[in-house]
Amino acid sequence: MPTETDADLLRLRGLLPLRHLSDAEFEGLIQHIDVEFTPVGAELFRCGPDDNWLFYLLAGTVRISDSQGDSFDISAGTIEALHPLSTHPKGRVRATAISTLRYVKIPASLLASQRKILPREGIQVTEAAAGEDTVDNELLFSIYQALRDERLALPTLPDVALRIRAAAADPTKGADAVARIILADPALASYCLRAANSAGYAGGMPVTDVTAAVTRMGVETTRDFILAQMIRNLFRTTDPRCTTLMRAAWTHSANIAALSFVLSKRLGIGTPEQALLTGLLHDIGVLVLVSQLDAFPQIFSADATLKAVLQDLRPEVTGLVLRAWRLPENLVGLAGAAEQWSRPAAAKMGMAEILLLAHWHEPRKRLPWAQPIPPDGAAVLQALPPEDFTEDGHLKIVHEAREELAKLRALLGSS
Repeated sequence: MPTETDADLLRLRGLLPLRHLSDAEFEGLIQHIDVEFTPVGAELFRCGPDDNWLFYLLAGTVRISDSQGDSFDISAGTIEALHPLSTHPKGRVRATAISTLRYVKIPASLLASQRKILPREGIQVTEAAAGEDTVDNELLFSIYQALRDERLALPTLPDVALRIRAAAADPTKGADAVARIILADPALASYCLRAANSAGYAGGMPVTDVTAAVTRMGVETTRDFILAQMIRNLFRTTDPRCTTLMRAAWTHSANIAALSFVLSKRLGIGTPEQALLTGLLHDIGVLVLVSQLDAFPQIFSADATLKAVLQDLRPEVTGLVLRAWRLPENLVGLAGAAEQWSRPAAAKMGMAEILLLAHWHEPRKRLPWAQPIPPDGAAVLQALPPEDFTEDGHLKIVHEAREELAKLRALLGSS
């Protein structure tokens, strides 16, 4: 009969990047580790003493605190818990158990970028042969290590975006204050007018000044559209292969954002503005990773490794970026679940279902980081009545919104 230890090891086998080890390598590793426990209220790790360790959460919930005193929770079994927890001088300075924890602690040297990686004395993780269908473990682990060593830089928001966010959050300020900030940048002012006169907001006479544009869209909506425009301009690379992938990633995100906006508005779920921002940012980790892959040029001749890097690290890097930008914590969870097709049917549809529906309606493309879409559309489609769909399996409201979608895609820069 399987024991709890057997179940723990099976769970550990599926975590990242350990799932890429061969069976022999994994068997060698588990001979030198133990399942450990931490009681409620005790520290799991702290910056400094625990910088050289990775913690794999097998059961329980841990509260992570950052350098500014903010915190978020990670529970075993969630997408974020697929990755090892570790210290970070800004984002993860302390972890405290808010329920009894069961975990495994592994030396961070496991991810060292070497031909032979030695997690502990006597354990060797050797390079797998690179090829179209084989993951190059040495290369994959070196990119993991670059993330741990903070050599993959996270982008920072431009000052104007921060000022607009601060003004939008200040109850004593309104459309005039936000408009004054936007007017200092002629390109942003022009974009703001285009957004206010787009299909999503056009109603009556076109607006011709920025204050009227902000008033029409609302301060928070304006903030989100401006953020979208500025994010698009954050990522630059001189490598044409990276440029191609980044263009594909942005086009995908813009399509999902436009579809999410329309679905939210027409189904009356959440707010269209929240849906648009969530759709636009759900793959921000891909843009961050791709923008810096020119430091690992060999990855472009290893398709399986490229796919593994983008699929494995997308949720973690996305979470790091969204938290670094101080965006709402629920946005991190939604981004992680954006392609979680195995989600059971929800009693009430929410923003996570909007994102899944948006992916279902996007034209099928072969993106290296994308999760395969089940042919039956999974549980999310079954939550809506059959008469809402066309013969090709798409929602009628999406078909009816073709013109609005085209204008939103153009506004967001989808190629």
